[in-house]
Amino acid sequence: MKTIRTILIAISTLTAMLAFATSSNAATTTVKLHTDADTTRFLAESASGLASMDKTSSDASQRWRKTDTNSGYATYRNVKTGRCLTGRGLQGFPVVTSETCKTGALNQQWRLNVTKDFQLRLNGAAAKHNIVGNGTGVVMALFNARPEMKWHTHPA
Repeated sequence: MKTIRTILIAISTLTAMLAFATSSNAATTTVKLHTDADTTRFLAESASGLASMDKTSSDASQRWRKTDTNSGYATYRNVKTGRCLTGRGLQGFPVVTSETCKTGALNQQWRLNVTKDFQLRLNGAAAKHNIVGNGTGVVMALFNARPEMKWHTHPA
């Protein structure tokens, strides 16, 4: 009986330690994101809620709180507004926006893959810095390894 009790105490201690380690490892960091296409522009949330690529500044709209979910995905909450980066499908108007965060929403979970594509969990599409026009747009596209689709994060 004493051996079983000792084992049960050891298991409960280990379980508590793992729970503590898991909660402290749910990584949350603040980052800035840019693409290879223009390293002077960082992902930001515009006043209209559209994602945009703005010139480097100290504006809080360019800082994103990255919180890991699972399978390498994370949510990105804008530091200034508290809204989450939200992707779309490729049909219609495939812009990237910032919207009210919804727990578990697949269109708000992103993964930066080893190929540097910033992939949306919802449909596997990737975010693209739209360099045409004024060069500030962010849209969804199929990954093609061009510079405007290769993303990088930096501590903010």
